[in-house]
Amino acid sequence: MKLTAKIVGIFLLGIVLLTALFGYLTVQSEYQQFKRIKEQNAASLGNEVRETLVVAWKDQGHQGAIRLVRDFANRHQQMIIRWVTTDEGQTTSRADIPKKELDLATPETMATLTTQDPEGNEQYLIYYPIDVESSRAGYVEFKVPLNDVAEYTRLTTYRTTAIIVGMLLCGVVIITLGVRMVGRRLDKLVEKTKRISQGDFSEPVEISGDDEISELGAALNQMSDTLFQQQQELAAASSARISAMEQLRHVDRLKTVGRLASGMAHELGTPLNVVSGRAGLIASNRLSDEEVRDSALVIKSEADRMATIIRQLLDFARRRPPQQSLVDIRDVVSTAINLLRPMAHQRDVELTATDSVPLIAAVDPAQLQQVVTNLIVNAIHASSPGGQIRVSLFKQAATPPTDSQAAPREYCCIQVEDQGTGIADEAMPHLFDPFFTTKEVGEGTGLGLSVSYGIIEDHHGWIDVQSQVGEGSRFTVYLPAQVD
Repeated sequence: MKLTAKIVGIFLLGIVLLTALFGYLTVQSEYQQFKRIKEQNAASLGNEVRETLVVAWKDQGHQGAIRLVRDFANRHQQMIIRWVTTDEGQTTSRADIPKKELDLATPETMATLTTQDPEGNEQYLIYYPIDVESSRAGYVEFKVPLNDVAEYTRLTTYRTTAIIVGMLLCGVVIITLGVRMVGRRLDKLVEKTKRISQGDFSEPVEISGDDEISELGAALNQMSDTLFQQQQELAAASSARISAMEQLRHVDRLKTVGRLASGMAHELGTPLNVVSGRAGLIASNRLSDEEVRDSALVIKSEADRMATIIRQLLDFARRRPPQQSLVDIRDVVSTAINLLRPMAHQRDVELTATDSVPLIAAVDPAQLQQVVTNLIVNAIHASSPGGQIRVSLFKQAATPPTDSQAAPREYCCIQVEDQGTGIADEAMPHLFDPFFTTKEVGEGTGLGLSVSYGIIEDHHGWIDVQSQVGEGSRFTVYLPAQVD
């Protein structure tokens, strides 16, 4: 509808402007043509009376010229004719045009003037010069009323106005028909396009007729059918892909279970051997009371170690969903640092934290504290006496590594940097695998980083690792910042 009205309106406006311009130019052309004809008539009459007028002027002077022109005017009443002069002494027959213009007039280029009479009617004055013996005797003035020209102008204006009004009425009719023949059909196409954009491929659009719009409607229906078929094919392919992914995940779970079983067997083997050996010594009754007590303490220590391994394994295998709430990450990190300062001091490692602006994020405080604790403990274990661990908090715009095409967004970052032994390049791909560890025997189970990675992943974040052997490591946790 809007497009049809605009097209017709612009076209109609152009026609109206051209019609108005044509009417104006026609009036001007007819007006100039009328004046040229009157000038030619005046020149012809002036040539006719000139010789007689020169003789009369020589014989009778000014009064003789007046009488002759009066008699001549009575014979030619289509124009008002009189004798005029530029002589200041003649008050009754003076010309209305300035003397300077009259002096320049010739029989070929007569002086002219458009003026109005006392009643307001326009008239056209033409002055034909009469020269007697190289001197200007006077002028024959031809006065032509312009009433006919004014009437013609009015008629032309009325006709042009009537034509413009007729065009406007035709424009209204064309717009009305355009709405019915074009606008409504285009509205159907627009509505069908909107449904397609929303994923609705039902109800084909029905466009009657045998023109370009109906062909466009048929093409739109064909495109809709093609998109629907492709959508069905994509849905089937997606379902097959999901099924394949589930099978791969099942295979991966079986692989993980095997790795966990192998890891547990390795981790539990040593303490079980110790427990078995100490229990055998106690059962032999060959130990003193002091030795029995020492063996019992060893058995308890190894049992606690096995319980810790099993608890961490359960945390990894049955990770609970995070109980998120808006938390200032600075408070969580500060609590973890205060808990671990004694451990760092015991190993002669300096643990420092940098100040930060408030970092508000939706996290599970307990799980986040577990992650920070694991990272700091790993840094302490990797540091030599006299080393330094720096914990930094900041905000940074980043893109998830799994979606490099996504737009960067703001993340709250926790960075733990040490000056320890670093991590070898071959160990980096397995850093977050369960039971993988680079620590010495007895210092870790290899589950801490796996659990931490899973927790951060549940919070829609990730952990970035940068390390150089012999120079230290830097672990950076990225958590989505809370948008105000």
